[in-house]
Amino acid sequence: MGGGGARVLRQDPVECVFQFLCSSNNNIARIEKMVWTLAGYGERLGEVGGFQFHRFPTIERLARVSEQELREARFGYRAKYVVGTAKILQAKPGGGEKWLASLRTRELPEVIEALCTLPGVGPKVAACVALFSLDQNHAIPVDTHVWKVATQYLMPELAGKSLTPKLSVAVANAFVAKFGSYAGWAQNVLFIGQLSAQKLMVAETTNDSTKPTKRKRSGNNVKT
Repeated sequence: MGGGGARVLRQDPVECVFQFLCSSNNNIARIEKMVWTLAGYGERLGEVGGFQFHRFPTIERLARVSEQELREARFGYRAKYVVGTAKILQAKPGGGEKWLASLRTRELPEVIEALCTLPGVGPKVAACVALFSLDQNHAIPVDTHVWKVATQYLMPELAGKSLTPKLSVAVANAFVAKFGSYAGWAQNVLFIGQLSAQKLMVAETTNDSTKPTKRKRSGNNVKT
């Protein structure tokens, strides 16, 4: 993937949930700003290169943030999801952190069902949280990019059709059938390969590698 490879992180579940709540119908630049805004509610860790760094806030701290504050920070409709999810997690017996961590030992369908009880969390966001923070390495978040990969490589007979909830399940099953228990990682690599920025990076790397090497002659020796 452009030389650096791809990684599936094992994130803190609380941080992962709120990050993906910010991702709904959004772009990377805006998601980053929203996550930085949320992080600003956490404990300050220090400053590096002019940037302030904070520990991601606890559920209890996020539950005290008002929807109006987040709307003023341009979260839009996602503001109510962040506030609502924080309050629901705070009310979980034993605390939201413990409840989320407990999902690591459950089967994927149970995990998806449990996460979808949180405001703003649908099957795709639930699969993202399951894959990146809950040890569900075969979870497949299906969106238009993954759908394109599936119809190109795994299910060409579905090319030209529209993605539906039923077909999303079929796509996830196809990835697991092909790649097994690490299907989520495989999907992540293929997903990144579909991104425009990644395609540009690969093209630039390929062009650089095909340029002729300059040679200098020194006597009878040829140096590269």
